[in-house]
Amino acid sequence: MILPGSQFFNLILLAFGMICWGLWASTFRMTAKWRFELYYFDFALGALIAAVLIGFTFGSLGWDGFALTDDLRIAGKREDAFAALAGVVFNAGNMFILGALSVAGVTVAYTIGLGLMFASGFVVTDLISHSGNGIVLFTGSLLIAAAAVLLAVAWRSQSLDRLAVLIREGRTKSTRKTVSLKGLLFAAIGGIVGGAYFPLVDFARQAEDGLGPYALGMFFAIGIFISTPVFNLFFMNLPIRGEPLEVTAYLSGKPKSHLLGILGGVLLYAGIAASLIVARAEGRNIVPAAALRALMFAAPMVGGLTGLTRWKEFAGAESNVRFFVAVSAVLFVAGVAGISLSANF
Repeated sequence: MILPGSQFFNLILLAFGMICWGLWASTFRMTAKWRFELYYFDFALGALIAAVLIGFTFGSLGWDGFALTDDLRIAGKREDAFAALAGVVFNAGNMFILGALSVAGVTVAYTIGLGLMFASGFVVTDLISHSGNGIVLFTGSLLIAAAAVLLAVAWRSQSLDRLAVLIREGRTKSTRKTVSLKGLLFAAIGGIVGGAYFPLVDFARQAEDGLGPYALGMFFAIGIFISTPVFNLFFMNLPIRGEPLEVTAYLSGKPKSHLLGILGGVLLYAGIAASLIVARAEGRNIVPAAALRALMFAAPMVGGLTGLTRWKEFAGAESNVRFFVAVSAVLFVAGVAGISLSANF
């Protein structure tokens, strides 16, 4: 299998992967009115296609003579199950986050959802393996949570301002100034649920017969693929937004929508694969834990910045809203710094 030959190339790979992870959500926004439940069928397919292609190319080449098929043959069945379960758990959280995104936008759903996913994942991992200073790690996680709360306040205030304009212009039937917090709640739930995939991945690779990065990624993608129809039964019958859907609605999608869904899955898997490959490094190639944690948080940062700059989700906001967004960003960066530095103590 092919693995980066230096710490520098591991850093480049991880940075590239996290950018991909941060950008995939924009492929859903580009589908316009396509429902996220239908988009997700293609997304899961794209992740599986990427896992197979990467596994049987990069995972099967290289000078060491150890291929993906060898890894699959040697690995224990329990480790296979842990990897697939990690994909299922991640998928549950990710679908909640995407559902929140369809209501609240990329900036809010991605920053809150993915930020809490990584923060809670590192906390759970530390509780199991004591991988750093727990107090500093927990403090950093609290700062991430505080940033999420402030961003939620900013989004609610912005939504109320926009609703007031619609009421004043007579463009809405209701005159009640209320905003559903469903998107915020689902983003937080998705982040906390999804964070449970971290220790499962560790369980899948730590034993003597543990999985290598490419095999682990393939089982992870299989977990995403097989759980998507099951979870979608819930989301399609009890939708976050809109009316219940029939599975046959998937057939009415435009080719562009299906291709964007597949592209989204490919981008997400690129981020997953990069993190798994970098974690496999040995000796002088190992990325310092602090740098690894900091780069992982590049994904929600890229997603949040995309929502602000590409999709203009807080454009025209009042000064108080901009203040909350700015303070939230500062707290988020401080939280990332705390979580990252906790690995050095």
